Amino acid sequence: MPHKHYPQKTWLIRIWGLIPKIILFVLCIAVVWMYQTVQAKKEILEAEKAAQMKKEQPATNVMTLELNPHIIRDRITFPGVIKAWVQLDVLSEVQGKLIDISIKEGDVVKKGQLLAKIDPRDYKNAFLSIKATYKAALASVKRLKELYQKQLATQSQLDDAIAQMEIAKANMDTSSLNLERCAIRAPISGIVNSRYVDKGQYINLSEKIIEIIQMDKVKAVVGIPESDVDAVRTLKHFNVTIDALNKSFQASRYFLSKTADTTARLYNLEMTIHNADYQILPDMFVRVEIVKREIENGIIAPLYSILTRNNQRLAFIEREGHAHVCQVELGLQEKWHIEIKKGLNIGDRLIVMGHRDVSDGQPVNVIRTIRTIEELEK
Repeated sequence: MPHKHYPQKTWLIRIWGLIPKIILFVLCIAVVWMYQTVQAKKEILEAEKAAQMKKEQPATNVMTLELNPHIIRDRITFPGVIKAWVQLDVLSEVQGKLIDISIKEGDVVKKGQLLAKIDPRDYKNAFLSIKATYKAALASVKRLKELYQKQLATQSQLDDAIAQMEIAKANMDTSSLNLERCAIRAPISGIVNSRYVDKGQYINLSEKIIEIIQMDKVKAVVGIPESDVDAVRTLKHFNVTIDALNKSFQASRYFLSKTADTTARLYNLEMTIHNADYQILPDMFVRVEIVKREIENGIIAPLYSILTRNNQRLAFIEREGHAHVCQVELGLQEKWHIEIKKGLNIGDRLIVMGHRDVSDGQPVNVIRTIRTIEELEK
């Protein structure tokens, strides 16, 4: 019996087998469409809700700072100490009993003023003895010159006599100098800071008598790290603060050491400060301010007005009664001021109080606007 073919039936079977796949495909499309529709409606609702909340959000009270050009400096401060301009120990140049000392600590002395006396009698007697020897040698030379002219004395005899006279003259000058040194005089003008001896004391050679310091000008000495030497090298004037006096003074550069201290690796910078009224005293602690760099027309803001969110530096400005956020780039910091290199402009009204309670676009109520950053310190 011959085999029969049913092509139409085969085609229907195939169609029937595709129906589940088609249904599944249609269902997937429907699900995707429904998901997108829901998400779109959700976004619309959230936007409407945010807009409604923004409308209902009350205005926050803020204070603003009108940004103007300002000088900002890169400053460094170093600790230091005051030293007397000159600090000198007056030493004895002869030995003997101290018979008089006419000064006391705190006295102001002038150069050449008599300070103390050592008993001069031994030195006077020695001087008179040597002076007599010199006179005898001088007479001997004079006599031998006359005899030499008459050829009654030799050249050798005359030369010996002249040598003896010169030795006597040198001894007499030394003796005279020692006699003068019995009167101890001030080598410089200044203030007696210390007195080391008393009347009646026996004084040895090179023993300390008094200490004199000069204070009409003083030196402020600070150590400069090698990393800042180049910045200091060209500076001529400095601002020096002495906390004990609660005052600041202008100082002029005097000397920058060419070698560093072996312990701390610091280069000593010495500065001159005028001190005519003697109010600055040696060993007072000082703070020396050094300006490494200066920007004349910078935009500055209080450091606390800058917020950090998601590793971004943000500031809020007020415009037309609303707060607007700005991403900023910071520069130099000077005390509690910070330079704004990018993100803000001259004339912007920076929110400096209430900025932590506002969001972008939120209405704000400006209760006060200040024109200079210095007003924030008042």
